[in-house]
Amino acid sequence: MDSLVCKVAEKETTKAKLIEFMEQNNIEYNLLECCACDRFCIDLSGEEDACKKHCCNSGIIVQTSNKDVCRIYPHEILYIAIEDRKSVLYLTDKKVETNYHLDHWKGILDLKTFAQPHHSFIVNLNYVDEVTREWVKVQYRDIEYSVYTSSRKIGAFKKAFLRFGER
Repeated sequence: MDSLVCKVAEKETTKAKLIEFMEQNNIEYNLLECCACDRFCIDLSGEEDACKKHCCNSGIIVQTSNKDVCRIYPHEILYIAIEDRKSVLYLTDKKVETNYHLDHWKGILDLKTFAQPHHSFIVNLNYVDEVTREWVKVQYRDIEYSVYTSSRKIGAFKKAFLRFGER
């Protein structure tokens, strides 16, 4: 019972620190408790169902190419590439290989956050550092990737990236 009391006290302390930080920095927010875990969701968009987009419910259950099953979160995806007829998800902490087609990913990912610079790639715009006619530089911490672009897709990709920057 004592560990439960400690957990509740720790959670309340965390909540108080989050509220204090947001208010000190004059940031408008909604603080929600996740409906599936003990985490807090900080919604900056003002949308009502923020938890469904930012926490556990946004996880995607994926079957890997070796038949394992794992949960991934869209905010962890740096980019997706087609390699050897498989889609490879480059995540912030690992690489996951699946048998899904790229159209599968386009159908379930938020197209305001993800865009295609080439028919073999989908890129998370949160991690784009630079765009040229030949490649898109994707960066997370000290890891840097170069993703090819195609002349047919680069115009739409640049427009998506510019719209993304205006949000």
